Amino acid sequence: MIRKFCKWLFPVLFVLWAMLIFFFSSQTYEEQRISPFLAQLNTPFLYEKLSGISFMYGGLEVSVHTAGVAGFLEFFIRKGAHLIIFFVFGFLTISVWRTFVKNSIITFSGSLLCVLFYASADELHQKFTGGRTPLWQDVMLDTFGGLLGILCFLIINRRRKRH
Repeated sequence: MIRKFCKWLFPVLFVLWAMLIFFFSSQTYEEQRISPFLAQLNTPFLYEKLSGISFMYGGLEVSVHTAGVAGFLEFFIRKGAHLIIFFVFGFLTISVWRTFVKNSIITFSGSLLCVLFYASADELHQKFTGGRTPLWQDVMLDTFGGLLGILCFLIINRRRKRH
């Protein structure tokens, strides 16, 4: 009974998580924006600490000078959310594959390809959402997050088998 329940638990969670990702990428930038809240933080202190950091992402400079403290912090929060959301997606993806396919190479490869495909589809979907810009860098970030989730699943699975 429990095995049968678990066999369908991960596929259901996988579908629900994919729907959650779709919902988030359906929102405009304005609907997801948190910089007004972040602007209430102690920005002079943060400005001093963060002003030396500058890098390029998606062809644009990311720094306190170009985005302000709130925008700079929001950038890292948003990219961190990409990693976390796709970490869970990768974990659930390999959980589903492992439930139905026992070959480790096929399970790993299929899971990673699913994550890459969904990350690409997510960015394409954002192209049609107001105020959102699809970036190949986000596809790579999402895929990396998914890969971490897949590896986490494999590590947990391996340790469980040893005990």
